[in-house]
Amino acid sequence: MESPYDGGARYTRAAIVFHWLLALLVFTMIGLGLYMTGVPKGSPDRAFYFNLHKSIGVTTSLLVIARLWWRAKNPPPPLPASMAGWEVQAARINHALLYMCLVVMPLSGFAATQFTKYGIKYFGLFKIPPMGSENKVVYDLLQGIHGVTATLLIVLVIVHVIAALKHLFVDRDGVFQRMLPAK
Repeated sequence: MESPYDGGARYTRAAIVFHWLLALLVFTMIGLGLYMTGVPKGSPDRAFYFNLHKSIGVTTSLLVIARLWWRAKNPPPPLPASMAGWEVQAARINHALLYMCLVVMPLSGFAATQFTKYGIKYFGLFKIPPMGSENKVVYDLLQGIHGVTATLLIVLVIVHVIAALKHLFVDRDGVFQRMLPAK
C-alpha cells in the first residue's frame, strides 16, 4: 500500500508494533542500565533494579527473536527512489548494526549473569539460576562486551532518531510516516 506522503509503501501493522515496542523497551533498558549502576552495592534497591533490568532484558531478547523471525519472512518495504544512494546504504548499515546490538546486548548480559551467583529473578515470578560456576574473569569479559555494545547501541539509536527527524522536518518525504501507527 502506498503512503499519501510519497514515502513509498508503509510498514505492516506487525512491523510497526515490533518497532515501537522494542523502541520503548530499548529506551527503558538504557535508562535503567545507566541509573542502576549508580545505586550503592549491597542495597536492596540495587538488587531490585538489577533484576528488573535482567527481566526486561530477557523479555526484550525474546521479542527480538520474534521480530527477526517475522522480518525474515516479511521484508521491509523499499525506500523511496528519491533517497540518495548514500542515505540508503547508511540506513541499511544502521539497521544491521541496530539488529546486531539487539542480539549481542541481551546475549552478553545473560551470559555474564551465568557466571555470577545471582542468576535472574524474572519479575519475581521464578528464578533462572546460573548455568555455570562463578567466574569473575569471564563475567568481566562479558560485561565489557555488554558495555561496549550498549555504547554502540546508544550511538546508533541517536543516529536513527536524527535520520528519522531529518526525513520528517527537512526532506518531508514521508519516510518517517511509514512507521507511524496511524494511517
